[in-house]
Amino acid sequence: MVVFSDADLDKAAEDAVTYSLFNCGQVCCSIERVYVDESVKSAFEEKVVAAAKSWQAGNGLEATSKIGPMVSSMQRDVVQRHVEEAVSSGAKVLHRGEVPEATGNFYPATVVSSVTQEMTIQHEETFGPIVCISSFNGCEEEAVRLSNESQFGLTACVYSNDIAKAKRVSRLIKAGQVGINNYPMMTADPSCPWAGHKGSGFGYHSGPDGWRQFSMPQSIILTEPAEEKC
Repeated sequence: MVVFSDADLDKAAEDAVTYSLFNCGQVCCSIERVYVDESVKSAFEEKVVAAAKSWQAGNGLEATSKIGPMVSSMQRDVVQRHVEEAVSSGAKVLHRGEVPEATGNFYPATVVSSVTQEMTIQHEETFGPIVCISSFNGCEEEAVRLSNESQFGLTACVYSNDIAKAKRVSRLIKAGQVGINNYPMMTADPSCPWAGHKGSGFGYHSGPDGWRQFSMPQSIILTEPAEEKC
């Protein structure tokens, strides 16, 4: 996720939290990295923390719970290790929710800032309820470079009220689907192919070209019989 200084920060912060945390972050195309223009970083982070505070971990049958247990203790430990390694390398935890007393592999909603490219949390898939924030200098080139410094390329999103700029950046990000001021998984038309670039998979589905991949082509080569002569 790339957030430029001219973006609607309320919308960007809400989407950053929602699509980093929903389903405990255990979604193949959840937001794993947020790059925000350093000139609006503080304001953006305040909005993110405010939104994240409403994401309470607990029993999924309880109306107050937005985050249930993780799929396994092994995955919870991966998330914990990524966060601890980031903090030990200089990242800052801006918010960490409470872990419920209920039995389960819970990890609370967490907002981590000042993340750098070298940290494990930045270049491996954390797959947990973490909003992971970095800053960039506001230049389009820097936003593209940082976005593409990853082995993954499933989804991305760019937030800016300058649509021409957002389109330029989106076309240069190596991801199968890129949303402009939206999260593409929730807004893409079903006719759009759903594709993964780089290490995010082979082939794609949806759209006419995608559906054709579920069929097997067949060639029939016919040689007409020679005409009989009297």
